[in-house]
Amino acid sequence: MNVKNLVLGVGIFFVFMLMLGYGIEAFYPSPKYDEFCKGYNTGSYPVKVGYDSFAANCTFSKALQEQVDNCTLEEGNPIYAYDDQGCTESLKECNFCSKQFNEADKSYSKVVFFISLIVGIVVLFVGYGILSIEPVGSALMASGVGAIIYGSIRNWTNLSDIWRFLLLLVALILLVWITLKLNKERKEVKKKKR
Repeated sequence: MNVKNLVLGVGIFFVFMLMLGYGIEAFYPSPKYDEFCKGYNTGSYPVKVGYDSFAANCTFSKALQEQVDNCTLEEGNPIYAYDDQGCTESLKECNFCSKQFNEADKSYSKVVFFISLIVGIVVLFVGYGILSIEPVGSALMASGVGAIIYGSIRNWTNLSDIWRFLLLLVALILLVWITLKLNKERKEVKKKKR
């Protein structure tokens, strides 16, 4: 492969990866944190507005701390109400916007995974089919592998260890199979030329 083909192949790979990422975002936008938690602001407990020397005037409430602990255990974010002195007096609400955003992002990541997986497999086989046209075939094969990796990374935290293992096993088998098939074909071509 000459330098021009290498440069073009790398260019095809990077443009394809950018196109995949932006294409998914354009037609299936990711959830935005601000859509779930608009204007959200938490305070600390206990808090005293002003100088640290005044913080000693705030009293600790075991009941309030239990409410805060329960909110946190349910994956919520406590929002406090403050008295005239700036001390935390009660739990105004337990806000679940972060939890809702994380759930939406998890669902989005699953869809991106399947889109990338399907696109990656299709592009991988298209690249394999037109491998004789260099550097397009090789670049498309690399792009297919890149799409599979992109989708897997995007959804990696949502997968259990067994699914991670199975995904990697299938990817490894597919890559080894294609590599063996390509090398077998090249050996046959070399034999025919002799």
